[in-house]
Amino acid sequence: MINLAMKNYLILPVLFLLATTPALAKGPSEAQQGQQINTTSGSQNTVTNTSPTKKPIVSPTGNQVKNTNVVQTQNQGETTQLSVKTQESEQLNQAVDDSLTKVSDKVLELIDTVGAKGGIGQQVKEVAQEQVKTQQEIKSAFTQLNSQGAATKFFFGSDKKVVKSMEQKIDQNRLMIQDLEELKLQTKNTSDIQQLQETIDLMIYQNTSLQSKVDKENKSNGIFSWLTNLFSR
Repeated sequence: MINLAMKNYLILPVLFLLATTPALAKGPSEAQQGQQINTTSGSQNTVTNTSPTKKPIVSPTGNQVKNTNVVQTQNQGETTQLSVKTQESEQLNQAVDDSLTKVSDKVLELIDTVGAKGGIGQQVKEVAQEQVKTQQEIKSAFTQLNSQGAATKFFFGSDKKVVKSMEQKIDQNRLMIQDLEELKLQTKNTSDIQQLQETIDLMIYQNTSLQSKVDKENKSNGIFSWLTNLFSR
């Protein structure tokens, strides 16, 4: 009986060792796996932290800067266009003003030279005197158009009656040019021919400038131009 009891005591520890050995063997493996997972995870975190994926960063500040740059570029473009238009307008006005001075001076000179002679001189004088009157009317219309304020043109556009009057003066100039051309053919005096041709050339130059001015003014339609047209009928 004693031997049997001792055998039982000896068997129980053996069984206990056999039962616990797989758990002990399995425990380190799982721990190692856990360590590997943690290590891998840590490695991934490290990689992620040291080499982040590059993505576009959009921030409110960045958008504001970008939008500001776009607005500034647009404003610069509009300012440049306005500056160019202003410069073109000034050059056109200067051309018309120069033509008024040159044609008026040349017509008076024509009266004193060719007009003072006999033959076609009297006809030349009559045309030249009429041209003096036309130049004064052109200058008056030109001054009226330029005296319009920017606000007036913005709301009501250019004064169409004055523009139409200037168009009529252009037509009168064309008729006078034709008259001078015919008179030039009737004379054989070289000096007179030269005087007449210089006057014709200046009047053609003036008509070109005036036509450009008329075209520009006709394009200037104010936001209330329809109201002006209604009352001008």
